[in-house]
Amino acid sequence: MVTTVKPNPEEQQPSCRRTRRGTERCARVRAVATDLFLARGYDGVSLDDIIAESGGSKTNIYSHFGGKEGLFVGIIEGLCDQVNAKLQAVDLTGLTLEEGLRRLGRTLLVALLDDRHLSLYRQVIGQSGRFPCIGHAWAKHGPEATRRVLSQFFTAHRDRLRGISPEQAAALFHDIVAWTRLNRAVFGIDGNRAPTDLDHHTEESVSLFIQGYIL
Repeated sequence: MVTTVKPNPEEQQPSCRRTRRGTERCARVRAVATDLFLARGYDGVSLDDIIAESGGSKTNIYSHFGGKEGLFVGIIEGLCDQVNAKLQAVDLTGLTLEEGLRRLGRTLLVALLDDRHLSLYRQVIGQSGRFPCIGHAWAKHGPEATRRVLSQFFTAHRDRLRGISPEQAAALFHDIVAWTRLNRAVFGIDGNRAPTDLDHHTEESVSLFIQGYIL
């Protein structure tokens, strides 16, 4: 008996043809598909829906993205990359460890609690059981990438870390700031995103981390 192994869309996702027209078509498809997926969910959107608004054809989508699943994976990667780009853009010049953590923590919190990010996270939770590549893309471009950004900052202050590596510090700080707050928001338990509330949560998170892990 011959077993057919289905390709992993994350590993074999085609790239856009290197022409201006191909690049523009990819960008249009991605933009339209992103809005539709976030609004309706993965199962609520068909390739025909995407084509109706973006133009092109199914052949183009399969050629460029490998199909609906591959397109969705690409969108997850792109939106997660946007979150980390905001974190990487934070100016930490001349800041102490505590000041840098406050700035990084609040930036991360605002990005994660953004409506589009919350919608994306709900889609990942709902679909990763059926499509493991979705969960893998989320982990690689989401929290793992965020922790690498934080780890770079902790590396510059590693002499103040109490018995942990920069990588461990990044994971701990990320989860203290984000984990409970993100999950409460994504399940509609706590939607308070007022600036003063975010400031208070960030300050508490930084204080807790410093008490436990900083010399």
